[in-house]
Amino acid sequence: MDKKEQNTKGLKIDKKVLIAIIAVIVVIIVVVAVVLLTRDNNKKDVVENEDGTTAITEQGVIKDESYGGLNFSNTTLIKDGNMYTLSMDVTNSTDETIDLEQVGIDMKNDKGNVLITLNGYIGEPMAAGETRTITSSTETDLSKVTSKTIVEYKQG
Repeated sequence: MDKKEQNTKGLKIDKKVLIAIIAVIVVIIVVVAVVLLTRDNNKKDVVENEDGTTAITEQGVIKDESYGGLNFSNTTLIKDGNMYTLSMDVTNSTDETIDLEQVGIDMKNDKGNVLITLNGYIGEPMAAGETRTITSSTETDLSKVTSKTIVEYKQG
């Protein structure tokens, strides 16, 4: 075997090794990208307030909703120590008085499972166009909540 044949065989081996190294690098890049994207998706939307409370600003939680002629808006979810407080404005958007004393507020995780149903107490009948603020608090950990749904209140 002359030198030229030896160099060609060595070069072929080097090409195979080079291809294997490139393949490993590509796999590593893909794995790192998936880990980074997953980490960002699990990151909660929160704002640390100066008073030590935390506002959860997850869009699925603070979005406006309607139920039975009522509009629920300006929603906030605040964590203060172990207490979570949900607050929202309720507006009667109909031309009639609505006699709905309370609603349920299903707090859901990213899989759509209800973690807890909070009681949204409205109270007296609401006149057309009237707005009130309702507040509901719990010590249940709501840090994994990603959405809420207004539902019929069921006593349980």
